[in-house]
Amino acid sequence: MTLTRVFADTDDLADRAAEIFADAIGVALRERGRTVVVLAGGTTPRAAYDRLAARLRNGGSPLDGVYWLPCDERWAPVDHPDSNEGMIRQVLLGPVGAPERTILSWQPASGDPADCAARFAERLAAEPFAAGPDLAILGIGADGHTASLFPGAVALLHDGREVPVDPDLPADAAAVLLKGRRGSPLALGIRLTLTAKWLRMARCVAFLAAGSGKREALARTLRGDCTAPAAWVRGAADTLFLVDRAAAGPGPDATGRDVRYA
Repeated sequence: MTLTRVFADTDDLADRAAEIFADAIGVALRERGRTVVVLAGGTTPRAAYDRLAARLRNGGSPLDGVYWLPCDERWAPVDHPDSNEGMIRQVLLGPVGAPERTILSWQPASGDPADCAARFAERLAAEPFAAGPDLAILGIGADGHTASLFPGAVALLHDGREVPVDPDLPADAAAVLLKGRRGSPLALGIRLTLTAKWLRMARCVAFLAAGSGKREALARTLRGDCTAPAAWVRGAADTLFLVDRAAAGPGPDATGRDVRYA
């Protein structure tokens, strides 16, 4: 099922997204005893995580069966202000007291990026990650990227080859060189990312998009336009687009999908 939910504004989006995510985590824990959740970086997810942390704390259920991993990371230490994992730990994982053993870290900024991605992929092949995530929370960039799957980027493989980032990149995790970036892997030139192949294993993929700057990219993704890497990813069972009115745009939906306004 693909469903688009349109909310009045960014605050409403964050509140309702947190409710949806908390419910999904609770259901998975009751049914399977554990769950794997992929977490995006970015401003819109951050607001949802802040509210999700409050819901999980107030819920009172033990969270030692919830396994967390960032969908992508910059080549920077976790304590760097641009680190996705650093933000996720500060806003969500720290406040809910997530045990360290339940957090799968990219451990970036040391050694070779391609080797780092290969080690991460090895850990994805082990339990509890081997079957894929139950929930993948993703963003959509104004250029249509999701995770660090950017248009025109290349993946740096463990054997030294560079190949285009595409929907069928064979690895589960990759080091990515952004278009036009060369030289040092420090700062923003190198990203580490889950691939579309692995993200498509998610039972549910939930995209968050807010603001008029995301409107065109969202429309391309909903149409299945493969020039937008976000269109490469759909959930094995469900795909949710949780967006505000500014991102959805005016007028009736033209995608033919189930659209609900909240």
